[in-house]
Amino acid sequence: MNFLLKLKTLSSLTTSENVLVQFILTAPEKVIYLSPKELAEASFVSISTIYRLINKLNLDGLNDLKLELVKYLNAHTSDPIIDINYPISSEDTNFSVMKNLQLVYEQTVQSTIDTNEIESLMLNRTLLQKAEIIDIYTTSANIFFAENFKFQMQEIGKTVNVPKDNYTQHLTAANSTPKHLAIIVSFEGRGANIPELFTILKRNKCKILLITSKNSPLLKEPVDSTFLFSSLENHYHKISSFSTRMSLMYLFDILYLSYFNIDYEKNIAYKLANYQKMNPHLI
Repeated sequence: MNFLLKLKTLSSLTTSENVLVQFILTAPEKVIYLSPKELAEASFVSISTIYRLINKLNLDGLNDLKLELVKYLNAHTSDPIIDINYPISSEDTNFSVMKNLQLVYEQTVQSTIDTNEIESLMLNRTLLQKAEIIDIYTTSANIFFAENFKFQMQEIGKTVNVPKDNYTQHLTAANSTPKHLAIIVSFEGRGANIPELFTILKRNKCKILLITSKNSPLLKEPVDSTFLFSSLENHYHKISSFSTRMSLMYLFDILYLSYFNIDYEKNIAYKLANYQKMNPHLI
């Protein structure tokens, strides 16, 4: 059964749920770009109505609803929305490549917003603020995004470490204290050394912010807060990790901006003062 037919045949719906179903059936191509708040406003229902309908469809969240709509539209329209895993074909022009990647980025950012609660951002900002030192534990290409976050924070005087090899990560964890914040980045918890890091960090009573995906086994670990990747992308069957990389960069940039905004004027002045120290002729 295709997804729109499944929507049409749902039974035992409330009046507001029926209104929402009719809106989705009328404009599925619009729904895939809307946040929960925007969807509620556009269809004149409450956000709780959206999630009640999602539960009746046996889906995990708005992201899954959007994925089902994208699958339907790709199968039933001559102009597919986008395949996150294979956003281009061998026949695509250079212009198509640019536009398709733009769609991947746009859908990823919206998906990342939808997947996380505003309360998580507020808690994560507090963790950053209270930490004397921030240590980021990750591997592979994610290290480059961690290094960029380290650079951003260093520009406003906040110490961030990014240990890269297993031994240095274990040593950094062993040196951690309750005044440290450990940011562990792992899409699905596959890193062989992650269980050991958790053990050491917990023993040292270090605060932990976990950045992972919604189906990650690491979500069972007791941590102080979480941030979730967008999960639109298949971990193996894809051209590259366009969506996952964009999601992580977006999460790190959100962390940086939320921290920066705590003392906005002071941080602006700090950056400018240091630029002038390094190169007085530029300012």
